[in-house]
Amino acid sequence: MRVAFFIDSSSVGGGYYHMLNFVNLVKEIKLEKHSIVFITRNKKIFKLLNKSGIKNYFFEPGLLSKITFKLLRSRFITKIFESINYHNPFYQFIKRNEIDYVIFNEPSYFTLYCKHLNFISYIFNTEIDDVKHFNEFKNGNYERQKRIILFSVNYAKKIFVFTKTNKLDLIKRYNCDSSKILIQNLIPYLPEIYQNNIEVDYKKIFKTKFALPQNKKLLFYPAQFWEHKNHILIIDMIQHLKKNKFNEISIVFSGNDKGNFSKIKHIVEKEGLESYVNFLGEISELELIAMYKHCDYVIIPTFIGRCSLPLLESIFFKKIIFYNKDILDLSLLEYVIGIDPNNAEELFLKIKKNILDKNNQEIEIKNLTGVYEQLCDKKNFINNFQNLLKNM
Repeated sequence: MRVAFFIDSSSVGGGYYHMLNFVNLVKEIKLEKHSIVFITRNKKIFKLLNKSGIKNYFFEPGLLSKITFKLLRSRFITKIFESINYHNPFYQFIKRNEIDYVIFNEPSYFTLYCKHLNFISYIFNTEIDDVKHFNEFKNGNYERQKRIILFSVNYAKKIFVFTKTNKLDLIKRYNCDSSKILIQNLIPYLPEIYQNNIEVDYKKIFKTKFALPQNKKLLFYPAQFWEHKNHILIIDMIQHLKKNKFNEISIVFSGNDKGNFSKIKHIVEKEGLESYVNFLGEISELELIAMYKHCDYVIIPTFIGRCSLPLLESIFFKKIIFYNKDILDLSLLEYVIGIDPNNAEELFLKIKKNILDKNNQEIEIKNLTGVYEQLCDKKNFINNFQNLLKNM
């Protein structure tokens, strides 16, 4: 049997790092009766796979195929094509390359072209209904993600999700057959980069690359500036810091603008909060590691993410984490300080309590020992996929 892993990640952000580790782990899968190849539409990833000597195909639809795909976004047109037994260009590509099974590494719109193919889907945001009002989920983005979920529930042979709560979402919200759902947690790539660069002087990077205040506790939020990332909660919390003359804290943001940066920066400047906030922009992997190693706390108030790369990376570097308690998988709550994503005053009080009162902290760093290894076991990932593929 010939199995293709379809890699549809962007070249930046969390999805890119998820892709890197996904590819590296798939390479470790050992099968006797199956061969594994990769498919990608991303030229950067295609070149990366080629450089690593990994067998892969570059899927680049021609003009006619692109027109066909646009037409197929209409369900009415899709039904017409099905009535005349027309198979879409992606189906034709898969069959032409004699691929028996397609496995997606993330939610991909190309899932929707696999009705008559054997495929396994990967769903991230099973709670998408809760965030559809944010700007980034408008203009059809929410509808596309919702359609991928519903299509996968109906037609995928199996569906991978990150956590038990994600699984319950699919069962309760989408009436998905529980036997179809497999749990495979995220495994960050950043720890791998760290282990391969263990001799780097991260303290020097931290001191020379970032002009951060001295003698203050640093709260780090590594997230691109999407509206759903909820940076505004932190800004509102800073208002309480300022009002109460609590100057021991400094907030550090890193990440690209995704449409919400100017709004956040404008509020900071308008309210005179510049002394509390540091904008790093996009930073390199080694700079990100330096921030994780030398910040004091990590704060993640995002409105979506039963689990997330920043959460797992923070656990790896044994940082005390403030995380949205309303979305986090129940099994992960014991490793964070849960926060209300809509209550800036409560966040202020929790930060003040956990920073000033060392004897009354909700989480102790020693309690994070061994947690990352338990949550992100590479052998478990490899065994999960080996067992799945052997039984196909």
